[in-house]
Amino acid sequence: MNLYLVDSSIYIFRAWFAEESEQVNNDGQANQAFIGFTDFVYRLLTERDPSRLVFAFDRSLSRSPRKSIYPEYKANRNPVPVELKRQFNWCQKWIDNLGIPKVSSDTWEADDLIGTLATLHRSPELSIVILSADKDLVQLIREGDLWWTFVDDNKLDYRGIVKKYRVKPEQISELLALAGDKVDNIPGIPHVGLKTAANLLRKFGDLENLRQNLYQVGQMKFPYAGRVQQSLIEHESLLDISSQLTRINCEVPEMRRVSIERQSPNHNELIEMMENQSMDRTRRVKWRTFLDSK
Repeated sequence: MNLYLVDSSIYIFRAWFAEESEQVNNDGQANQAFIGFTDFVYRLLTERDPSRLVFAFDRSLSRSPRKSIYPEYKANRNPVPVELKRQFNWCQKWIDNLGIPKVSSDTWEADDLIGTLATLHRSPELSIVILSADKDLVQLIREGDLWWTFVDDNKLDYRGIVKKYRVKPEQISELLALAGDKVDNIPGIPHVGLKTAANLLRKFGDLENLRQNLYQVGQMKFPYAGRVQQSLIEHESLLDISSQLTRINCEVPEMRRVSIERQSPNHNELIEMMENQSMDRTRRVKWRTFLDSK
């Protein structure tokens, strides 16, 4: 049995940036992201039919624990356009009307909500499947779990992550702390990329042991080991910041109250949304057939 945890924003943004011509609803409002997201949801529900499923949504957090640590965290990103914010709300309403549990937070990111739900519910009888294209989330994968992009069918299990990143999933947050992450504007150690970070973690195990043995780095057998050692010594304090930014919080208390079970869909609300959003006939027929089976 699997619990599917969906990093919803990835699939909304993917539809928003798709090359298809812009679509609009009955009010002339752009709804391409909403339509693309519902296509993804339809595929998931019809191809997998998961009974245990939670969609996690990000909110625009002006304040958060990570921003309090490092105000420049994600400051390189453009503000979300009003047209897209509106569609995020429609996507959440669609999930509600389907009877699927959803979560969001004024404080924590979707990653943290997913991490907490995975930690709370993982068991020998229940494996975790995380649907996302975000490499940060591979740190949550344990034996028996799966990280899956779904749309392009890229899958990574525990061993696959070790093969791809050359460290264990439990080390991924420290890998990113060393190398930095331009997408989230997380500072890393200059001259340390993902490959070098992996070399360091394979030798020293974790950041604490690495920091206790910085003067051994120059003796390692990889190019520019001496320069990397000097950079680590000069910029060691960055690790205090970066390691807190890259580590997913798996102890968000309010997630304990979240149901992971699907409920019956609200047929009338979904049909009304399809009409208001000018969903084309093919999509309406597919969704009506799906709803009639429930």
